[in-house]
Parts: sequence; structure tokens; C-alpha cells
Amino acid sequence: MRPVVFLDIDDVIAINLHYNSYQVMAALKSENWEWPELWSELVFSVGRANLSTLHYEFLPSYVISSSWTRYLKQEQIQQIFRKCGLEFIADALHVCWTTPKNEYSSRSDELIEWIAKHRKAGQPLLILDDYNSGFDLVESPLYQQGLVVLCEPSIGFISEKLVAAQRLLRAQLL
Repeated sequence: MRPVVFLDIDDVIAINLHYNSYQVMAALKSENWEWPELWSELVFSVGRANLSTLHYEFLPSYVISSSWTRYLKQEQIQQIFRKCGLEFIADALHVCWTTPKNEYSSRSDELIEWIAKHRKAGQPLLILDDYNSGFDLVESPLYQQGLVVLCEPSIGFISEKLVAAQRLLRAQLL
């Protein structure tokens, strides 16, 4: 059974102060996909490499928990991942590819709702988020169950977080 990785974008893999969600939205509105520095710099190389390592070890499907899904359609998210060298994520999005969003939901509420509706019994889960958008996860049952890796804002999915993610997924596969 394939694990599911819930992936936040900002402060997990997108940490560049100059190229961020605002520039992505501007590029999409203008339909300007020819902005090479945006796509090459949006995702930091260490985060890309660490996600690749995690992906090829566990072959998960991905659910995007980022606020980006409030503004972007699945096809746009997939195009962005492909432009940023994360084709493996674009190709492995779960059928239910995003957590439910509403005006008042917290990140932990969104994740708990998705899990209750879509998780198969015994399916391994991993939540990759950051302390800004995922602050409420620290007090959640998801964190207590060992399903959450929180990244430092502006630092992202560094090697130490990759090791923690691998450890959490391996523990569920035993």
C-alpha cells in the first residue's frame, strides 16, 4: 500500500524570498510560463533533492495541504511542479489531491478531515509542513501519532528533516 505524503509548499520546499507564491500567481495570471528564473529558483535545491530521495525510497502519493490550492487548480499545481523539477510529485498526486479548505479551517482540521474520508486502513502517512502554517499541528493527535515533520520557516526540508521523515515512514511500514 502506497504511503500518502501531505505536502505544504511555502517554507517546506519554496523558501526563496524573491520568488514565491506571489510571483507564481502573477505568472499564471499573465500566462507567462517563460520565466526560467522563477521556476529554477522557486524550489530550493536541497528541498528538491530531499523530496526526491524520500519519493524514490517510499513511492508515495501526494496530497497538497498548501494554501496554494485555494487559488490553483490541479493542472496548474502539476505544471508548477514540472517546471520546478518535481515531476515525480506531479505524476503521483493522489486522486483526492488536496486537503479540504474553508474560510475557518485550521491545517490540522483539514488533514484530519481528509484522513477520515480517504485513508485506507493501515496506510502510512507523513505530513510535511512548517511551523508557520502548521503551528496547530504540534498540539494535534497527528503529531502525537508520529505523523508530522515540521520545517523551520525560511530553512525548509533540509537533510535533518528528511531523516526524520524517513524514520516516521519506516516505523509505520514495520
